[in-house]
Amino acid sequence: MDTGLETAQHLVTALLNLAVAVLTGATVSQSWLAGDASGWAAVRRAPVRGVAVAGATVALVAAVAWLWLEAAAMAEVPVTAAADATWTMITSTHAGVAYCVGFAGLLVAAAGTGFHGGRGAGPIRATLAGLAVFWYTRSMVSHASSDGDFSVRLLADWVHLGLVSLWVGDVILSGGVVLRRPSADMSTADRRARAAYVASLSRSATFALAGIVVTGVYAAWRSLGGPGGLVGNPYGNTLVAKLLLVGVAVLLGAINRFVVMPPWLARESAGVTVPAAFPLRFRRILWIEAAMLLAVVVLAAWLVSTPPPGPPAQAPP
Repeated sequence: MDTGLETAQHLVTALLNLAVAVLTGATVSQSWLAGDASGWAAVRRAPVRGVAVAGATVALVAAVAWLWLEAAAMAEVPVTAAADATWTMITSTHAGVAYCVGFAGLLVAAAGTGFHGGRGAGPIRATLAGLAVFWYTRSMVSHASSDGDFSVRLLADWVHLGLVSLWVGDVILSGGVVLRRPSADMSTADRRARAAYVASLSRSATFALAGIVVTGVYAAWRSLGGPGGLVGNPYGNTLVAKLLLVGVAVLLGAINRFVVMPPWLARESAGVTVPAAFPLRFRRILWIEAAMLLAVVVLAAWLVSTPPPGPPAQAPP
């Protein structure tokens, strides 16, 4: 395969996954802010919705670009001449069917995002349902589909993708949008609202991480066939680099959860004014964690197109 085309596929895949993660994080943040009557939450609902719409738009564009590049690669034709190959892929291949279903899911998610102008839960649920369909179809075109479209391996990969999107999106949205600008003059209700949001973020990240570990270990076991598969091959090397970055992100999250949050939230939940250093320290750690997770998303895009070594060959009797 042409190196330039392969690199473009990886970058578009990373952009698609990142946009979907941002959309996921924005949707979950909307659900946390929707039932809050404080001024702090009211000010943040509009920018979060704007990010959700932007994430949905970028995801749709990146999905179209992914299809075009994938068709060009499969047909071994130039990108500029991939129109016929794209149509053939959609109408006559398993990957094309999965793409169409997944793109429909993205359209539902985008529509739910566009309609969420108030506090109703319906559009949020529609967005999450559409994203769930999209994640499933991504698993259908991954290594996990080798056991079939309804196998345990594929279901585990589906859950893994959804939880990774949740974790990455939560961190990016919280550090870059919701908690980015501290309010200089916060009321007691505002402080309690911010504390409740941060507590929801922590619970969500903890839940996502627990599921990611379980499904990730299972996926690695099925793909590598043993610890030896972690070294000496491109798939294992990339996976090790990804795991190291995830480990750093987990460590940063643990610092926020067990060191920064307790003294901050104990006071803020009671409506007590806290030094600016508390939320500032929390956001700075979130920013570094977000940078680590961005690198993880990029490596994951390379990993999905790298063939795993599989189980070691058995010696003949």
